[in-house]
Amino acid sequence: RWRDVDRGTDWGVLLLFGGGITLSNVLGTSGTSMFLAHRFVSLVGDWPAFLVVAAVIAFVIFLTELSSNTATAALMVPIFASVAVELDMMPAKLVIPLALAASCAFMLPVATPPNAIVFGTGMVPQRRMMRVGLVLNLSFIAVLTLLAMMF
Repeated sequence: RWRDVDRGTDWGVLLLFGGGITLSNVLGTSGTSMFLAHRFVSLVGDWPAFLVVAAVIAFVIFLTELSSNTATAALMVPIFASVAVELDMMPAKLVIPLALAASCAFMLPVATPPNAIVFGTGMVPQRRMMRVGLVLNLSFIAVLTLLAMMF
């Protein structure tokens, strides 16, 4: 029955996904993705490909420390797919590492529910969480960049 579905469904998650997909479509169809891509390319157009990939991964990893992973990925994928096209790269070379980077939020309790749970135990002080999380974030920047450059 609908009442059971309504009670058992996390509507917030569905709205987050729906909103993210809608925003992604609007960015693409309005030309905003291309505009932002042109701006980004004007900054990094002369950089070697591995530095561009590393910069995108680092940007996304640190952005997800402060925002929703889903929203970050939904917002950034169309922008950086356009950046890849502008730089004559396969879009997958930026988009796949970007999607993986959006899941690498390790420093702050607010970044993900698991981080909040760990912090909430009181067994891991925030300073330690930030220190260890920074090491993990930097490690994932290197690993994801290397993986992206292999393809």
